[in-house]
Amino acid sequence: MLKMMKNKKIIYAMNEYRIYISLVVIYIFMAAFAPNFFNTFNTLSIMKSWSMAAMVAIGFTIVMIIGQFDLSIGAVLNLGAILVIGEFDRFSKIFAKQNMDETTILILSWIIAFIIALIGGAFVGFVNGYLVAKVKVHSFIVTIGMLTTVTGFIYLYCKGSSISSSSYILSDFIDKPIFWVLSPRIIIAFLLVLVFELMLLITKMGRAFFLVGGNAEAAWLAGINKEKYTMAAFIISGCTAALGGSLFAVSLNTAVPNFGEKGISPLMMVLAATIIGGTAMTGGKGSVLKSAAAVLTLVIIFNGLVNFGAGFEVQILTSGVLLALVVLYEAYAIYKQDLAKGQRPELLKEAALLKLKKN
Repeated sequence: MLKMMKNKKIIYAMNEYRIYISLVVIYIFMAAFAPNFFNTFNTLSIMKSWSMAAMVAIGFTIVMIIGQFDLSIGAVLNLGAILVIGEFDRFSKIFAKQNMDETTILILSWIIAFIIALIGGAFVGFVNGYLVAKVKVHSFIVTIGMLTTVTGFIYLYCKGSSISSSSYILSDFIDKPIFWVLSPRIIIAFLLVLVFELMLLITKMGRAFFLVGGNAEAAWLAGINKEKYTMAAFIISGCTAALGGSLFAVSLNTAVPNFGEKGISPLMMVLAATIIGGTAMTGGKGSVLKSAAAVLTLVIIFNGLVNFGAGFEVQILTSGVLLALVVLYEAYAIYKQDLAKGQRPELLKEAALLKLKKN
């Protein structure tokens, strides 16, 4: 009996922390076998890729926890990138005409540009949240429509071409390692992941997100305003996606209107990582920290494929297969969960037939 209980605890622990175990195993495998994998330059490259996707995954995870989807994150990421570069250049030219010194121009221009980019992301999130919470349109439909709308705005804003900043000072600083591979952009991503993970675990807002996604009726009985928290989740998603895109664009000193349209899209990466990290597609369960760990796992896999000499088409195929497997696994998990609760559709049909026969 004690042995069975011990085995169950081990199985539970392995299932609960499977993403961390997978991360360690995959990293060790790549370090051992992938050429040129285990070095500082490659590690920095991995962490740069991770930082952007991890920031986007924060908001996406919270939206999934409340039982919704935000498929507009790829477009919002590009929106943040385009706005921060475009508005920096616009305001730096305005301030230059005011005879300000160069340092003041740079500081004010970047601050205003980041604020505008975040406001843009928050506005998209607000509209998504309003349509889902108030108008009661399914989040899948709303966010797909928003993805197209935002993409159209981006092309109008930059006239279909990439835009670059006239200053390299911030871009040089933001990706310059402070310690080992930890640059300011990577540190910001780490801090945001930790802050939002703690928010979900220990705050009233975090508990409300879980309750709204896990049991809407119980949330209503507890006096939780479902509409309010739904809108809050989408606004957070818009802000984190815009911030991730902004910092990514600043690091490159360039923004393009169609980042992610070819190859492995940020949406595909984040969606797969969030589910791999244990966030339930039905809501009520999830972890920002585990999503971030899953993002790192996927980044390591794709980086390892590059070091093995795999072509771009192999990376795209791998990402597609991974996403398909993840969705199938989640669908099977939902089926098993419903079966345990007695909600299997076949059983409900049988119960209805038996009731008709009795009558």
